[in-house]
Amino acid sequence: MTLNPKKIITTYFSKKKWFSIFSDVIFVVLIILIIIPSTRIEVTSFFIKLTSFPPSLMDQGDRFKVSEETNSWLLYDMKGNPVKYSELNKKPVFLNLWATWCPPCVAEMPGIYDLFKKYGNEVNFVIISNETTNKIREFSSSKSMDGLPFYMSNSVPDDFFSKSIPMTFIIDNTGIVVMDKKGAARWNSEKVKRLLDELIDSKL
Repeated sequence: MTLNPKKIITTYFSKKKWFSIFSDVIFVVLIILIIIPSTRIEVTSFFIKLTSFPPSLMDQGDRFKVSEETNSWLLYDMKGNPVKYSELNKKPVFLNLWATWCPPCVAEMPGIYDLFKKYGNEVNFVIISNETTNKIREFSSSKSMDGLPFYMSNSVPDDFFSKSIPMTFIIDNTGIVVMDKKGAARWNSEKVKRLLDELIDSKL
């Protein structure tokens, strides 16, 4: 039996309601956009962003102080200058491990940037990737996130080690990790802002 494409299409439209047809078209378009490499990250990260929730505080018993190994951790800024982690922890720290190819990382970055614009003078933002400075600059420029403090490192101390990214930590100015989150989160939430306000007030 030969298939008649025209008949199939006519039957489809005659049996489907307009809303159902619209939904099918949107679904097909989304599948195509996800398949295309140039749009895959943007489309995926958009939907991850829509479904992300604010992170939760760590229980008191799960909080820990970063080790001396972590304080000696060597990072490199965007100019290639070496920076010890101990130079960055005089204030509360917002530390994020990420990559430009990671859709959840891309999804949560605008929220992180919003936090940075509000708290950048009182909290040290340490946004770490193992990619090249050119790759990071290209991403930062395309997303209008210039000024966000990016760092490079090919290793991560045990305190911050994770098998997946994004991975984020908020550390108070005494070196205690008070929040950690694996996966994308809504970082510009009121819950996170209240936490940062408390950490800033406690060091005054």
